[in-house]
Amino acid sequence: YQRRVHGLLAMGETVQGTEATELFFNTTKLLQSQDNTLRRLVYIMVKELSNCAEHVFVASNTLCKDMNSTNDMYKANSIRALRKITDSSMLGPIERYLKQAVVDKADIVSSAAIVTGLHLSATHPDLVKRWSGEVGEALKQRGVMAQYHALALLHKLRKNDKLSVSKLVQSVNTTPIRSPMYSALI
Repeated sequence: YQRRVHGLLAMGETVQGTEATELFFNTTKLLQSQDNTLRRLVYIMVKELSNCAEHVFVASNTLCKDMNSTNDMYKANSIRALRKITDSSMLGPIERYLKQAVVDKADIVSSAAIVTGLHLSATHPDLVKRWSGEVGEALKQRGVMAQYHALALLHKLRKNDKLSVSKLVQSVNTTPIRSPMYSALI
């Protein structure tokens, strides 16, 4: 059922109002499942339906619980979905979770949190600037994708200050490069 609905949405079908809200909340009930494939599809549906459903912020508690899960895939996917349903008033309480996720040991979790920071920096740059220390740590110690995303985020935060960008480039030249995308971005 979820695959069909996702397929219809991908092909341009739209759902609005009450129908979208009911579909959204029925979809979030499936987050109780332990089936990884189903949960991954549910996270995608939550992201897709967040634009057209009402009161999507109610699902944030469930997604925050998944951010604290021991399953790295749950953590990463919940971070990605949470970004889509979060409004300005909810950013304060989840900021701590996002900062912890930036320095998570799992590359997939760290990368998801940093990409969330990239998206949030367009609307809440001051919030994301407070993560600079954690992002710098991810730049030095993380895997290929996290290293690339961390450099992209640090550059985006500093792009209006030429001296700061110059210092960033100098500092990352001493960091071991594990990502060809990281090299291209420098």
